[in-house]
Amino acid sequence: MPFILSQFIEASRWLGALVVLAVHTSNLFINIADIMSAPHAPLVYVWWFYAAFELGHQAVLAFFVMSGYLVGGAVLAHLRKNQGFLREYFIHRVSRIYLVVGPAVLLTLVLDTIGGWLFASSGVYEWPLFKGHFSALLFLASFLNLQGIGFDYFGTNGPLWSLACEFWYYVTFPLLLLPFARNYPLALRLLGFALGAALFIAISTPPSWFKFGYILWAAGAFATLLPRPIIRSRWGALLLYAAVVVVIRLVVRGPLVEAHPWVADAADLLASGLFIIVLLAFRYGPSEGFSLLRFKFHKTLADFSFSLYSIHMPILIFARAAVGSTLGNEWATQLATPQNYAVGFSVMGVAIICGYFFSRVTEAKTGAARRKLRALLDRWAPATPPPQEPVAAPQTAQAQQRQRIEA
Repeated sequence: MPFILSQFIEASRWLGALVVLAVHTSNLFINIADIMSAPHAPLVYVWWFYAAFELGHQAVLAFFVMSGYLVGGAVLAHLRKNQGFLREYFIHRVSRIYLVVGPAVLLTLVLDTIGGWLFASSGVYEWPLFKGHFSALLFLASFLNLQGIGFDYFGTNGPLWSLACEFWYYVTFPLLLLPFARNYPLALRLLGFALGAALFIAISTPPSWFKFGYILWAAGAFATLLPRPIIRSRWGALLLYAAVVVVIRLVVRGPLVEAHPWVADAADLLASGLFIIVLLAFRYGPSEGFSLLRFKFHKTLADFSFSLYSIHMPILIFARAAVGSTLGNEWATQLATPQNYAVGFSVMGVAIICGYFFSRVTEAKTGAARRKLRALLDRWAPATPPPQEPVAAPQTAQAQQRQRIEA
């Protein structure tokens, strides 16, 4: 993958995670319901535009497309090269997801339990949004990555639904394409396809976002097969994407969506397609340019964006319950004052710091986890080395001379 594309993806990952964090923080601490009826400072309008559900939703769509491009694209590359890949692929994917999601579910349990005990007077954990979400069944379902797919999310950690979808895309995508992996025995290819189809049908049966999200994820994967960019100019692709997202943010909401629900899906498809065009423009464009992407902080922030996304919601809810118990629930729901902004931004900072330190014991250990998982599998079922080409016997001097003459 070109280095500048890697830089763009790193920047997109942490910026997307920050948008999602801002949206949820604003919903809990900063009430600007009078944005259309009363004058406000310019920065308030900027915050209103930025910390909106639709932009957070667009960030999640971009996560799906990037995941498909990177993970699904790698599967397609292995298939085209007739390479055996399943063992290493599942080692990488399982360790990547579970090293973060498992501890995130446990942290949710701890924070929700302590928060519900310390700040019971706030009533936050009794909100209808969380009713029935603290059962052992949902805890187990979240460990199996079934939250948002047939089961509600556990506790207060609603954003984990998208990671469940992503995990099952990881599992089913290579299995559904296994018939094209000619380096594997036919029986294994057919068995793998049958397993993938069965999983896809089972997971798709309960109403969820899984099927629609799969379209976006797979589109990102198959975009890696395109031999050239659709729009060559990176600035042109970026500006077109940004302009369409701005229009979607301002138009695709409220009465329009209520009257025409299909508009929301059409907007998602359009925005995701334009984001793919941006990825291709960076992939096939010149290796220079975009000096803003060269700063090292992009990689630093991207390296814990997954952790931040996975744990920010129970942290925000814990803080909201603390505020409700000390200042009263009416304080957080009043029209925003400078104090609301101060508290909201402070909580965002705490969530970012927690995400970083959480990543140090999860995401940062991914390489070590993969080595341990690989060693464990080797103990149970040693990997079969690829067949070696037969080595020709050394030729005599006379044979070498005859070969030169014949050539």
